[in-house]
Amino acid sequence: MSINKKQPRSLRQSILALMLGTLALTASAQDYPTKPITLVVPFPPGGSTDVQARLVARGLQEQLKTPVVVDNKAGASGAIGTRFVAKAEADGYTLLFGSTSSLAAEPVLNDQAGFDPVKDFATVSLATDLPWLLVAECRNGPKTVAQLVEMARAKPDALNYSSVGYGSASNLVGEMFKRSSGIKALHVPYKGEAPAITGLIGGEVQFTFVSPVAMPHITGKRICPLAVTGSSRFPLLPDVPTFDEAGVKNMNFNVWYGIVAPAKTPKAVLEKLERASVNVVKTPEFTKSVAALGVTGVGSTGADFLKRLQSDQATIRSLSKVARLKE
Repeated sequence: MSINKKQPRSLRQSILALMLGTLALTASAQDYPTKPITLVVPFPPGGSTDVQARLVARGLQEQLKTPVVVDNKAGASGAIGTRFVAKAEADGYTLLFGSTSSLAAEPVLNDQAGFDPVKDFATVSLATDLPWLLVAECRNGPKTVAQLVEMARAKPDALNYSSVGYGSASNLVGEMFKRSSGIKALHVPYKGEAPAITGLIGGEVQFTFVSPVAMPHITGKRICPLAVTGSSRFPLLPDVPTFDEAGVKNMNFNVWYGIVAPAKTPKAVLEKLERASVNVVKTPEFTKSVAALGVTGVGSTGADFLKRLQSDQATIRSLSKVARLKE
């Protein structure tokens, strides 16, 4: 861009300011990072999201050679922390560790969420992926998916299933199972995965969906897995079939976790964050740490992450038209 001296002085000053601003922004992006980065987790400390975020933060700190601090901003099903990052300065120093529930489901099911995951954020990288396990009570419950479906068809409306609440991922996958298998079952929401499992063991419900966090209950033979979501078997339970193998199609709805930045973050910063994030997931230390949690490292590009987000939002939107996903 050149400055024509015949142009009005005010116009020349505006053009010069624009040029200097662009140069400063480019230089800043190339030097990034020059100060600590904050990774916001929109859920309380100690949960699965928080544990994974801290593993990612540790890896990013090593890759980017700068401190990466985890900041838990919980509340409103993840919306408080998510809105905070959406409104943060788009300089790459405030990031969000989002999930299927906070980024894909919440804005579809809550008109007051206060953010649009596609318009308000730039996807950096999909970090991890984990399946859902369909489980039943071990002693008196069905032993296979086929038996569960047979029970439901023999006594329509007699079966109940539990979740951790309306609009939760376990509610979504429960309704997806009902639609895919053609059965009827009453949804019973509980306040957390532990109470939902207790309800199953106590006979209040006949099945539920749990994350790998529930592995101690499975290894303790209190609940028994019948099938796993996704396109491949779960490494920690290699004898448990996928839903596709069990004869139920369209059950590839796994839970994901990934990094996003405010929408107008410079491209050079996003590219540097993407490379660092992918490298973190490839490290043996990260792979071993998440595998112990029953989680698989992904390390996708930002573009592939965006496709996954949009695809899952479309699925949730479609499901919300035929199932009750709100209180």
